[in-house]
Amino acid sequence: MAPWGLIGQAQVAVVSEETYNWSRPCEVHVVTLKAVDINVTVRGFVARVEASLTYHNATTNALELEFRMPVDEGAAVYKFEAVIDGRKISAKCMEKKKAEQIYKDAVQSGHTAVLAREDALTADVFHLALGNLPEGSQAELQLSMMMELKVKTDGAVSFTLPTVLNPRYCPLDISPSQHTESVAQTGNPETVIVSEAYTFGIKAKVRGGHIIARVTSHHDSLNVKLSDDSMSAEVTQDSGGFKPDHDWSMLIYYANPYKTHIIRESGERAGTGLMKDDLVMVNLHPEFPEESYSHRNEILFVVDRSGSMEGDCIQSACATLLLFLKSLPTGCYFNVISFGSTYSLLFPDGSQEYTEETLKKALELHGTIKADMGGTEILQPIKHVYSTPPKPGYARQIILLTDGQVFNVDQVKELVSCHAHETRVFAVGIGNGASTALVYGLARAGRGRAEMVYQQDKLQLKVMGLVRSMLQESAQDVKISFEVDPPGGIKLIPKNPPIIFGGQHLIMYVRVPTSTEVKNITVSGIVGCAEFKNCYNGSDIVTIHDEEKTLHRLAARAQINEWQIANEEDVAEDMITLSLATGVVCRWTALVGVDLDMKPVGHNPETLSLRRKPLSLGVSFRSMLKKMRKKIYSSNKESPIRSRVIADTVDEVDTGKEAESEKEHYPVDYGKNLMAVVSLQKFDGSWTLEDVVKVTSLPHSLLAGATTYKNETSWATSVVLAFLEMKYSAEKDEWGLLANKARMFIARCGDDVEVLMEAARKVLAEN
Repeated sequence: MAPWGLIGQAQVAVVSEETYNWSRPCEVHVVTLKAVDINVTVRGFVARVEASLTYHNATTNALELEFRMPVDEGAAVYKFEAVIDGRKISAKCMEKKKAEQIYKDAVQSGHTAVLAREDALTADVFHLALGNLPEGSQAELQLSMMMELKVKTDGAVSFTLPTVLNPRYCPLDISPSQHTESVAQTGNPETVIVSEAYTFGIKAKVRGGHIIARVTSHHDSLNVKLSDDSMSAEVTQDSGGFKPDHDWSMLIYYANPYKTHIIRESGERAGTGLMKDDLVMVNLHPEFPEESYSHRNEILFVVDRSGSMEGDCIQSACATLLLFLKSLPTGCYFNVISFGSTYSLLFPDGSQEYTEETLKKALELHGTIKADMGGTEILQPIKHVYSTPPKPGYARQIILLTDGQVFNVDQVKELVSCHAHETRVFAVGIGNGASTALVYGLARAGRGRAEMVYQQDKLQLKVMGLVRSMLQESAQDVKISFEVDPPGGIKLIPKNPPIIFGGQHLIMYVRVPTSTEVKNITVSGIVGCAEFKNCYNGSDIVTIHDEEKTLHRLAARAQINEWQIANEEDVAEDMITLSLATGVVCRWTALVGVDLDMKPVGHNPETLSLRRKPLSLGVSFRSMLKKMRKKIYSSNKESPIRSRVIADTVDEVDTGKEAESEKEHYPVDYGKNLMAVVSLQKFDGSWTLEDVVKVTSLPHSLLAGATTYKNETSWATSVVLAFLEMKYSAEKDEWGLLANKARMFIARCGDDVEVLMEAARKVLAEN
């Protein structure tokens, strides 16, 4: 894992002093990173990010530097500038090959130049190059981008600034040169040491016409100054500062995040293409008919067990698998696929019907899962899934859990896209540094949904939200219609209707002629056998004037993302045209700038490097997790929390005792552990009175005689449901599906669900 913005790849390698191998036979120079400053402006459901990195060349030679930095795959990167000793170099968007040639020519002639371009294989890594930084000079690199913000499962509008770029696994069929981009000149290998501490400052402003309930973070302590009317907020890092060993995040809770929000951004009258017209951004949460869930699903749980998942990631994946298995509806088919350098199937002959026996086998696998399968060969298990057709009459769904540290993103996306008509893909990225290009890209290609999950976040909550969307009937014949005056001229961007899931945040972009009035918008379609229709009034549209054209550029990025997974001819030419018109970088374009006013500096080839091998990026995320795991779990390798159930939070793990042997088991407090309660549920959705005694600590005699019932097990199940309501109401989205199974069990026993539930609540309240 490497600090943000400090990752040397092919040119002068920038590493920290404490991680540099001093025995290495190469010349060392010093570049001082003085400061990293991030300014974020959030307006409703969009964010504009301005990142600034300030360096000082303390050597006696001009240096050419290259850096890699992580970005969100949906970010629209549109501006790159460098300020060197008071002079500004502004980059322009050009075709990539042309931009690279301009940069090389400028550097060879002694001019200072800058270049920014997307990685050739993944959209969530950018390469920044600064050529001929004069000796003794200071450079401030400024990169600007826009990002969409969506309402998450828990109602938060989540902003994440990627600050971690983990080493990524490169499959054998991809050569190192394919994922190591460099525009370096000839010369001898050198290393630049960042030898001093630097400041990392983050400031954020929240605006945009929404009442703000609160602002918080997954990891960091924030200073939040809310305005008197709660319509805006100023956010800074607390006095402890930010350590860039994890992705910085901010969760914004609006008072009503589910309210339809439509914004119209005026275009540039002198612009071309997309930039000339107005652009409407539609934020809504379509409602589906209540009976839109289907049990006729074939669900494949694909879990990453590569070495990089070791520690918290694999622990969370195990907990999620348990919750997933307990929540499956009867009548479906399922399988569990583990992968690393190889892959294995729980049921080698294909998916099996969800029964008590198959659930038992799955739970046996759950108890043995470890991050012990080597690299991250994600392509092969996905190929295996597609090698057999879906079961007739069943909708095939894949849910993928991974830390996403791979380079062959395009290969996997292309495969998923080819089978999107028969198989939907839902993806979850786990941990800091997970590839957003892989996670969001696969979900987009597979017409599903995706979530990113970070430390101390609720993996179970987000995965179960995906499972609910997965079990929904697919929306068919989706139509987006507009009533406008005068008629015509409306264009949806991208042109294909988006994938719709009931109750989930849907973002659409619409290109509208400047003189056209939008009177209403209608989203309609069919789910199962029922029609749905959601209408939105054009009078709710808010018109804004934004010099940066945020919505126009986000629409361009959305179109580029769709083109990147489309199998259309001449898509590269269309991408280039749109990129040049909007300034939003794609894989075929780059931002380049040259300082022609400055006198050319002396060019010393010895200051350049042709390093082609990937560098050590400091302490790896995997090793950090090993340390965390040892700290949390002490020496007890076979704790029941690991082998049977996973603790809901690390605070609930008893680490105060040393294990007498590797096989020693600690007692589990079922009443204080949600996953423990889940583990006790039977295949049919029930719990027994013995289970209730474990969960509530109430005596069996009291529970057995507390009320009248037709079936003792249905009464016991009612008590556990009431206990979940009382103890874990905040986590209802996690156990909601298995509670539905339990209610169905009670009803099948002939008992009145609500009568038993009321009696159960009374027993728990009185005892």
